Amino acid sequence: MHRIETILVATDYSEQARRAETRAAMLSVELKVSTLEILAVQETRMGLNTPATASQSTELDTTAVDNVLVENRLPVSLIQSVEALQCIRSLAVGKPASAIARRADELNADLTIVAARSKTFVPDFFTRDDNDELVRLCNRPVLLVHTDPARTYTKVLVAIDFSEESKEAARYALAMAPSAHFTFLHACLVPDEGIMPESGLNTEALNTSRMAMCEKARGELNLFITQLGPRKQLITRAIHYGHTVPVLCDYAKRMRADLIAIGRHGKSRFEERLLGSTAQRLMDRTTCDLLVASTAAPGGWDDRPAA
Repeated sequence: MHRIETILVATDYSEQARRAETRAAMLSVELKVSTLEILAVQETRMGLNTPATASQSTELDTTAVDNVLVENRLPVSLIQSVEALQCIRSLAVGKPASAIARRADELNADLTIVAARSKTFVPDFFTRDDNDELVRLCNRPVLLVHTDPARTYTKVLVAIDFSEESKEAARYALAMAPSAHFTFLHACLVPDEGIMPESGLNTEALNTSRMAMCEKARGELNLFITQLGPRKQLITRAIHYGHTVPVLCDYAKRMRADLIAIGRHGKSRFEERLLGSTAQRLMDRTTCDLLVASTAAPGGWDDRPAA
């Protein structure tokens, strides 16, 4: 298993952004990353969108990190890794989603962290539409922080559809949560099930088709996990019949997941506006954090050893 070396966290200094910053600090210490960059974004006015980024390397406040460790009941021994952590504060000018995605590419960030935005009647600088736009623009995994971090991730739910995107989501989730219990969940549906009664198929035939599909998916899930390679986490396998988002929301609630990981698929902007992105629908219906990964970023995983 590989490790995460560089984390970018975006902030607008709001309460929601503070949660993202705290989670970034916790992950940086737990995973012993080498670089943590805190990016503030200044939106341009009068329709201008001139890209500009200024950064400054700063001494990391070990007292502040120590407080995070104590408040969140993390092992104090992790403080030893702080000395090797480079903390950078930077400012970007431009539209939030574009500026963050651009900086993630420049930094070659392994993980980009932002505050999740659900449905709200209060206008924010970084909105739920920016969440969708960032996920669409960013070539690297995005972690949307929904809740106030209370501890390291302990229960992780990974949505598996056997695509390369879901494989990448699983790999990053395993790297992010080395001590968590994982559940790999596949939601399946019989194609064109809605028209089967009209075509003369009875309930028994439909149930037989469902059982056959679930059994096939079980074998594919076992192969999928094997292809991920060696790992130390315990993985529970689950196959459920139904549409992806409702199945994920129900299972996340029952297992009290603190993180859901999904793969990003290439929907057009029109499709996302019409149907809503899977990521945003999950943010609106659940209370846990969400990791969204696309196919491997340029260069892919390297051979850095795990922490």
